[in-house]
Amino acid sequence: MRDSKVARYFLVALLLVFIYLAFLTILPVIKNIILAMVLAFAFYPFYKFVNKYIKSKNWSAALMILFLLLLIAIPGSLIVNSLIQQTYSTYSLVQTFDFTNLNSFVPEFLSETVDLHKYIGDVILKVRNFIVSFAPDLIGSIAEILLGLFIMLFVMFYAFRDGDKWVAKIRDSLPMRKEYTKKLLTNTEDVTGAVLYGYVLTAVVQGFLGGFMFFILGISNPIFWGFVMVVLAAIPFIGTPIVWLPAAIIELVSGRYVSGLILLIFGFVVLINIDNFIRPKLISSRANIHPAVVLVGVLGGLSVFGFTGIILGPLILSLLIVIVKFFALEFDY
Repeated sequence: MRDSKVARYFLVALLLVFIYLAFLTILPVIKNIILAMVLAFAFYPFYKFVNKYIKSKNWSAALMILFLLLLIAIPGSLIVNSLIQQTYSTYSLVQTFDFTNLNSFVPEFLSETVDLHKYIGDVILKVRNFIVSFAPDLIGSIAEILLGLFIMLFVMFYAFRDGDKWVAKIRDSLPMRKEYTKKLLTNTEDVTGAVLYGYVLTAVVQGFLGGFMFFILGISNPIFWGFVMVVLAAIPFIGTPIVWLPAAIIELVSGRYVSGLILLIFGFVVLINIDNFIRPKLISSRANIHPAVVLVGVLGGLSVFGFTGIILGPLILSLLIVIVKFFALEFDY
């Protein structure tokens, strides 16, 4: 009996040691693994569509990897490079911009305490520092980029090919009642879809359209401002007007009335209403996520994970809430 207990304790200790060592091993690439799983989930419907016509799972998964490589990795590297350059350009432009005309819009009782040049300059400086601080995370060394990309694509390939088997194995392995297991997986799918399609995709669409309109109207540094709008659009109660409304006012005050009016109309008619038009169609009524969860998730995720935290932050908090809810059901709390 004593030998049996010693053997069990030894195995438990050995298991804990190797779990810790395994955690240390995957820690440098865990973000790539999580991002691979999230992207595989987001594009899994496209994989199923491809697999309907190409019966081979291997070839279908390989085509999806090639598609995502062409869609994300190559354009992404070019956009990130332009983003870093435009970040410095924007800060330099704000430093030399004449805010005399805009200061006339400040109420008289605030005119002595509010200096728009200093205020806007400080804001742009903070945004610049934020982007530049994550430049190694976004660009990094060539070796880090290739390693991270290889791991992400490798995991995605098997997630596409064997995703349905993984879900079935999880479903059969969870030590819960079958009805709870089914509901848990369904709710997890709904919440993940809500975060990815309802919040992240909506924010990307708003930022892209806002940046594209800046480009059409000849407003400087459209990639930088598009990036800022993506981040702000993902944060509840804030949104893109913080960028395009002042930009439109600056255009009008500077005498560029046509571009200023077009930007105002486009902002109020299109950008503001994207939330009301796209998000309800993408989010199931079963997967409503409280704005506070999204707010804390985006801000916390950005500080922990970098730019990918826009996706991972709200997703982690939302899934935690789902798991806590089912924990309470399972143990009758």
